[in-house]
Amino acid sequence: MEPELRFPSKIDWWLPAILGLAVLAAPISIALGAKHTPFTPATLTMLGVSVAFPIVLVGWMFANTAYVIEGSLLRVNCGPIKIAVPIDLITRIDRSNTFGSAPTLSLSRITIHYGRFSEVTISPKDRRGFIRAIVARVPNVVLEDLDEYR
Repeated sequence: MEPELRFPSKIDWWLPAILGLAVLAAPISIALGAKHTPFTPATLTMLGVSVAFPIVLVGWMFANTAYVIEGSLLRVNCGPIKIAVPIDLITRIDRSNTFGSAPTLSLSRITIHYGRFSEVTISPKDRRGFIRAIVARVPNVVLEDLDEYR
């Protein structure tokens, strides 16, 4: 049995800054609102939850966002998101210009098309190594605008 191959997500430099500001927005707004009224136990609880929950979620995403080739599966992990893609169903890989939601920490993305209409967008830090690992397992996979990785 082949060892699993783990490809961590590429992380854009600006993402932690934006997420940090988003995490701080709720407690700052609660603190500013409390300027006119005293802190109550309910306010402190809300403040604690509004700080702790996003920090835990964002930390979980940064700690485990990776793409793992394990046997016949490509496992996509991003915090609570877990996707399993049968490698033999992968038909095409192409560059992605989408800004939408995806299990990635970067906008430097590729889209994996599998099955009839399924796809998942990812951003492996070692794009060349990832694509070569898939091509080694699915030699007839179509690489659209990615021929330099074959």
